[in-house]
Amino acid sequence: MKPSEQREQKGMDPGGQHVPYLTRFPVRLPDRTWPERIVDRAPQWCSVDLRDGNQALATPMSVDQKLRFYQMLVDIGFRQIEIGYPAASKTEERFARVLIEDRLIPSDVKPQVLVAAREDLIRSTFAALHGAPETIVHVYNSTSELQRRVVYNMSKEETIRRAVQATRLVRELSVRTDTPVQYQYSPESFTGTELEFAREICNEVIAAWKPTSGNKIIINLPSTVEMSSANVYADQIEWMSRNLNHRENVIISVHPHNDRGTGVAAAELALQAGADRVEGTLFGNGERAGNVDIVILALNLYTQGINPALDFSNIPEIREVYEQCTGLVVPARHPYGGDAAPIAYSGTHQIAIRRTLEERRKSGTPLWDVAYLPIDHARIGRSYTPIVINSQSGKNGTAFVLQDQFGIQIPKAMEGEVGAMVQAWCDRMGTAISPEKIKQLFEGEFVHTPGVVHLRGFSHTAKADGAYRCEAILDVTVRGRELSIEGRGNGPIDAAVDALASIGQSIEVGSFSEHSLGSGSSASAMAYVQVTKNGESRWGVGIDTNSELAAIQALVAAVNRIAED
Repeated sequence: MKPSEQREQKGMDPGGQHVPYLTRFPVRLPDRTWPERIVDRAPQWCSVDLRDGNQALATPMSVDQKLRFYQMLVDIGFRQIEIGYPAASKTEERFARVLIEDRLIPSDVKPQVLVAAREDLIRSTFAALHGAPETIVHVYNSTSELQRRVVYNMSKEETIRRAVQATRLVRELSVRTDTPVQYQYSPESFTGTELEFAREICNEVIAAWKPTSGNKIIINLPSTVEMSSANVYADQIEWMSRNLNHRENVIISVHPHNDRGTGVAAAELALQAGADRVEGTLFGNGERAGNVDIVILALNLYTQGINPALDFSNIPEIREVYEQCTGLVVPARHPYGGDAAPIAYSGTHQIAIRRTLEERRKSGTPLWDVAYLPIDHARIGRSYTPIVINSQSGKNGTAFVLQDQFGIQIPKAMEGEVGAMVQAWCDRMGTAISPEKIKQLFEGEFVHTPGVVHLRGFSHTAKADGAYRCEAILDVTVRGRELSIEGRGNGPIDAAVDALASIGQSIEVGSFSEHSLGSGSSASAMAYVQVTKNGESRWGVGIDTNSELAAIQALVAAVNRIAED
């Protein structure tokens, strides 16, 4: 096709299969206030990994795996943990009994159990909870327009009646049994429910429970299926918050799913809109596209200077338990747990990271203000190199890796030569290069340089008039024999240059720098010398506990890199 020819527009016509969400479930909130609010504290967190997450696994967790996962959740700091659906299966019931009978529930942790709004299931649930500490009993029934009409063939009145009867039964059993209860109700598929009906059924449930300031009711408003943009969900949460009775005794909870890929955004905006509590899972495990990811939510709060009230300071260990128990793998691009999350390959990004990290070190500020890195991954237990080198990288990245990983501080003028060497390797191999390989290439090219001159020893003495006498013993391979050569100059390097001229290696020293490598008695000196010959320049590097000998080694290495056989 010629460039001038017009191409047919491609796309995907919904063809009536999909219509805008708000045409089906309108939300009228012209005076919304949530966009101006700032979240300044962590919500109540409830992990639903052991139920909602577990039921989404192809191979659900065993009791032993659930115990291991549960203990990790307690260690992280969760104070509300959904332990399962005891009435659903013997495995779920057995797990609840193990926690209760082995006294594995700390005094500051509330277990949560899920149960549908059915009398037989509620009674079975209370039987499984015998002897439990205070427990959140979470009752749900579907309120969605589609499911009322097609799945259950129930009217609005029948749906409300079922929710109220379940609520009254839980209240009755909580008084008659030895299990203290905090009550939670979910109008399941809230996002598929008419807003006015969601308000009506929740207010009927609140009236049936009669919450008090000492025993508040949890009204959980789940985006069981994420059907709209996050701002619409926020409008729904603010609308419900304004219109629920006895709001002062109601905890509004959200349970976002991730079907549109915006579960985290929906949860964050819902908190702005007045939600008090969030249900979710570690790393977003859950049905279909998953639940909201509490790791991301909590650490997003942390990056805003807010204590998330959960301890994610050892992400690698948490990730290991998660992957072993669930059989899932944390994606490489997960913002905080993924292997690739803190890594920059681009040369321009690497320059910015390097310079801002250096500026932060110099200033001594605790503020984390580093280009392209929104969090210090070391604070979440990640041992990482934020710069990884491949063919897209530049000289600054290589210099950063050498300094960050090995303490090798190459001079600015040397960065181009070292970077070109590493980039050539990456181009040739077609892959990224490890820090260890960079160091190996660096030493092979600039330190251990076979060539014309092999230094076997070096000594110098100072003359009374301030001049120096330099005596060097070198192997001159072009002559095939050992020679002792001497030179004079106003310093060891200058004298060594004079000595090298006597064997036909006439060079000029352009730059010299050095720094210590390591600390204490084991520290070495690392010297860098740039030499010029016939208009060409090369760098050499020397390492020795004696700083003067390191400088002469660097000089010889540079000569070998530029010398002609």
